[in-house]
Amino acid sequence: MAFRLSPHPMGVTELETGRCLDINDACLEMFGFRRDEVIGQGTLLLGIVPDPQDRARLIECLKRELSVRNLEVPIRTNHGRLRHFLISADVVMLGKTRCLLIIGNDITERKRVEKALRSAQEELERRVRERTGVLEQANAALIESEERFRTFLDHAPNLAFIKTTDGRYLYTNRRFEEVFRLDQQHIVGKTDEELFQREQADQFRLHDLTTLESGRAMQFEETPLYTDGLHTTIAVKFPMRDRLGRVYAIGGIVTDIHEYKRVEQMLQQNQLELHRHRVQLQGLTAKLIKAQEDERQRIARELHDDVSQRLAALVLDVVSLEQQPPLLPELIGKSLEPVREQLEQISDDLHNLAYKLHPSLLQHAGLQPAVEDHIREVTKRTGLSVLLKANYVPGSLSLDHSTCLFRVLQESLQNIAKHACATEATVKLGGSSKGVGLSVTDNGKGFDTSDKSAHHKGLGLTSMQERLRLLNGFLRIHSTPAVGTKICAWIPFKKDEA
Repeated sequence: MAFRLSPHPMGVTELETGRCLDINDACLEMFGFRRDEVIGQGTLLLGIVPDPQDRARLIECLKRELSVRNLEVPIRTNHGRLRHFLISADVVMLGKTRCLLIIGNDITERKRVEKALRSAQEELERRVRERTGVLEQANAALIESEERFRTFLDHAPNLAFIKTTDGRYLYTNRRFEEVFRLDQQHIVGKTDEELFQREQADQFRLHDLTTLESGRAMQFEETPLYTDGLHTTIAVKFPMRDRLGRVYAIGGIVTDIHEYKRVEQMLQQNQLELHRHRVQLQGLTAKLIKAQEDERQRIARELHDDVSQRLAALVLDVVSLEQQPPLLPELIGKSLEPVREQLEQISDDLHNLAYKLHPSLLQHAGLQPAVEDHIREVTKRTGLSVLLKANYVPGSLSLDHSTCLFRVLQESLQNIAKHACATEATVKLGGSSKGVGLSVTDNGKGFDTSDKSAHHKGLGLTSMQERLRLLNGFLRIHSTPAVGTKICAWIPFKKDEA
């Protein structure tokens, strides 16, 4: 079965006659034969091996070694196409007959690619030789022709100059003249002290002398004053020698890196900002962990100190009834009435506790019903008058979006009830094709939004901002002391959600 299903072409032939005894499906498909056309036929007769010497050479090797590995052989298909194979062959015994088991690996494509690569390499070498010849001619022309030298430098984007060893300009290119608003007539023969401010001239001359003393090319960072302001540049300065090796001048090529420096400074600022956000996130994480632990402790205390004690009291009441049941059956209901009332109260308290942790209405009914229910609960608990205005609220809003906006509402109303000293608040909930938003406005005492310390006193504002940031949303806070506060949250839809 493995022989038939192997992806590699395989066949079994008699060693001496070449008659085919078996062949797998991959081989039949590759060569375009049917099984009945091949079984019992010789490979030479079928034309699979176009050159009898190839088979004779294979047989000779097998008689000596009994196996051959990776022998390259050209083989012709039934369609007349010639393909190249690396074959491995072994002499095996089928009964008393010595047979040849052949496994092939088609390398036709590899041979084609190798040939193409050789051709490409030859073409590349030819082009390199041509380009080398062109460059040699160009270099010779530049050396021989001062005019070509000037033309070349005049079209370069860098500043270029040549000075005598005592600092007098012999040549400057067009870019040099443009950035300093000077021309050749006013430059040639002059020194830096005659052309530039003292501080800049001293910098240029110091670097020139350092290069001349070293006797080699050197690189310096300079800050020349261009017509549009100070720029940061990299100046490469080098001594120029005559045929005897004597230094007769100093050359320079100046590259403006002002934009690069500006981008580098921006990146550094971004890194500092990123570090600040990372520190802020670490602080938020620590606060979240502490808040989580505090909440767990609060729930544990509430369950232990309240619910657990009340249940224990109910157990004692039930035990008392068991020990001293009413004498008359009609009094049993009246005796159990306090127990029932206590159980109903405990059930309501547990429901409220679960609602605070995660309102099931949000998941099952959607954002707007959950918001309406929470506003009723807040109004009932605090007496704060809250007006809801809802328009175009998406019905298929994801749970992540709904939960985020609901938590913003919870935090906002809680802050109003605890800190704002407000008498009324307005909640606006609405959506569009681009996203969904929520705003909470109160008439309370407000606060100074520029006071950043308010953001670090608790988790409230930071938690809302982080929730919205995770959904690519944003939070805006507008507040005026003695006037009130407005909190706006917006979450955009993704393209597929829109």
